[in-house]
Amino acid sequence: MNIAAPTGLSDLAAEAGIAENWTDADKRPRRVSPDTLRALLAAMDLPAGSDTDIRDSRQRLAEMNARSHLPAMLIAVTGEAVPLPASCAGAYRMDPPTGAAITGQTAEGGNNGAAGPVLHAPSTPGYYTLHTQGGTTTLAVAPRRAPTLDELLQEKNARAWGLAAQVYSLRRPDTDPTEATHGFGDFGALRDLAMAAGNAGADALAISPVHAMFAADPAQCSPYSPSSRLFLNTLFADPTGVLGADAVRDALAGMTQARLRALDAQPLINWPAAASFRHQLLRRLHERFATTASADHHRAYNSFRDAGGQDLRDHALFDTLHAAHASSSGAPVPWTQWPADLRDPRSTAAQQYAAEHARDVDAHIFFQWLASASLKRAQRAGRDAGMRVGIVADLAVGGSPLGSHAWSRQPDLIKHASVGAPPDIYNPLGQGWGLTALSPAALQESGYSAFLAMLRASLSHAGGLRIDHILGMARMWLIPDGAGPPDGGYVRFPLRQLLRLTALEAWLHRALIVGENLGTVPEGFDETLQEHGVLGMDVLWFMRAETARDDAKSASADDVPATPDASAQAGFLPPSEWPRHAVAMTTTHDLPTLEGWWHAQDILWRSRLSLLGPGQEEAALRASRLEERATLWRAVQASSPTASTRPLPRQTPGAELLAYVAATPCPLMLVTLEDLTGQLDQPNLPGTIDEHPNWRQRVPLSVADCLNAPASQARLRPVRALRGR
Repeated sequence: MNIAAPTGLSDLAAEAGIAENWTDADKRPRRVSPDTLRALLAAMDLPAGSDTDIRDSRQRLAEMNARSHLPAMLIAVTGEAVPLPASCAGAYRMDPPTGAAITGQTAEGGNNGAAGPVLHAPSTPGYYTLHTQGGTTTLAVAPRRAPTLDELLQEKNARAWGLAAQVYSLRRPDTDPTEATHGFGDFGALRDLAMAAGNAGADALAISPVHAMFAADPAQCSPYSPSSRLFLNTLFADPTGVLGADAVRDALAGMTQARLRALDAQPLINWPAAASFRHQLLRRLHERFATTASADHHRAYNSFRDAGGQDLRDHALFDTLHAAHASSSGAPVPWTQWPADLRDPRSTAAQQYAAEHARDVDAHIFFQWLASASLKRAQRAGRDAGMRVGIVADLAVGGSPLGSHAWSRQPDLIKHASVGAPPDIYNPLGQGWGLTALSPAALQESGYSAFLAMLRASLSHAGGLRIDHILGMARMWLIPDGAGPPDGGYVRFPLRQLLRLTALEAWLHRALIVGENLGTVPEGFDETLQEHGVLGMDVLWFMRAETARDDAKSASADDVPATPDASAQAGFLPPSEWPRHAVAMTTTHDLPTLEGWWHAQDILWRSRLSLLGPGQEEAALRASRLEERATLWRAVQASSPTASTRPLPRQTPGAELLAYVAATPCPLMLVTLEDLTGQLDQPNLPGTIDEHPNWRQRVPLSVADCLNAPASQARLRPVRALRGR
């Protein structure tokens, strides 16, 4: 039984953006308990333990939200009226990033007839320094929407295609040890794939997140739980591409080549062993860099280090400290258990440690430089090979609370609560992802600095960005520390402001934006994405008749149903009826591959690991899958003259299924590398950690063969025919 909160507590929760009432996956109204409200408010630094606390917290909120002073950032759309505090009336000056200043006088009358001074935003997007009688702030002027694919490709009604790849899964031939992958894919292999895909006619290459992981603990390998979203996974650096083969060959001298080849030959990645070799190589390169590198390399490194500023130095210091603080078993100790004076990066002790271990800190900065330069080369290679978008990066929804960002930028984050999802029909106990969330209050107070830093880091060497769980821009299910997923609540985020800033950064970087909008989508959310130029995602397994799609999307997390056909036996939508404003895909990293779905591999795994839903039996699910196969094949036959007379194939009709998705009106189709090479297992099985080989599987072929093998060519042929340049 849910007990209503006292009126004052309810009012404070509403003013803080916490939804006390919400609707669950079964369409039943639910109420957040008073205890959860108090815990979430405390996590937002709004104590609510007593009437006095509530009164004080409401007053502080009111002062923060008052329009009596200029905020750290004003966000507007080109040409619109921008309301200002009364103190700002009169003359103003706007300084653009380049060019002459814009001067003027404010007018009276704000939006919707509200009184107060206003000015009109410039017609050119960008960040302006606004000087008024009441103070100075930044005016972010966004375009009305992010660039469309038509604009980026300079082509009307564009229908392009691309690949989607897990970077760690890639392989290179082992003929040259300076260019071979050493147990996992890297940015050198990504560069090869970008060139091969571009030469094959692809316009985009979507990749898994490549955020900074834990250098001292490579076993933590989920790219969706990074140490920091501001920096890169240095294991992916391609030192040969940056420093040259001779430098790498010299550093490899004495390292066991047979062991490296053995690691690279395995179907699954041994992250601790492979990372150990790669770190050894990177450290050798750093040791030699001061005396052997060219003047150009030194200039490039110094420029990167200086541009990285305090954030880069803090991240490098974190990696140094993390490696130095180990338990008796040798495992790194979380920063929350470090000595108290090292838990604050601004402390005297932390700065003294950095000075005493300057060489180690510099090494981690050097590794970041190699990774950044390597990713830049991959993007440039893809564009040179003909890709008109190039790499589409992936921004994870959160970071690890034990990572670099949580240590170095603590004011950015909501404390003592983590991101998850409430119970739904597929996850009756809810989900706790154990990830950090940005603080809405801190975003406003800092001028959205943390959000902008993540966008800029992700777009620095990419032509596009996929935003994981973009529903989190509107609301997050936050779970107080010590509580279970059912005992969380939705916290509101400033959706339109975040989308406007996303559109502005996309405009400045000339980048495509894709939002992962799978899960329970609030009313009007998809339309809001479309209004701001953000493409959603259309995934084959969920493109059903309307009632089935509603059921399939009733999971409240973006971790979509594990058995995509379990909700209803309904027909698949013909390609012509797929929503246009989206990227078309057969699957995602969390869902079965074409091969896996056709042969019910996902059902086998879930049955083996006791992950089936309430009342589900493996035999019944397999029988249902057989019916679904027939249903899908009939849909394929109806849309394809070449398949219309063929009986239901026993083996996976990969080419026909890819052709089915390619025939949709979506402007971009992405083909996963797992589907191109006919892999059985999906990269990640939600609800598991080590029980399934998550984030460890490698493609069976080298990068070049992924596209050139006869079977791959056959699968790709209809895609190229329908969507070729």
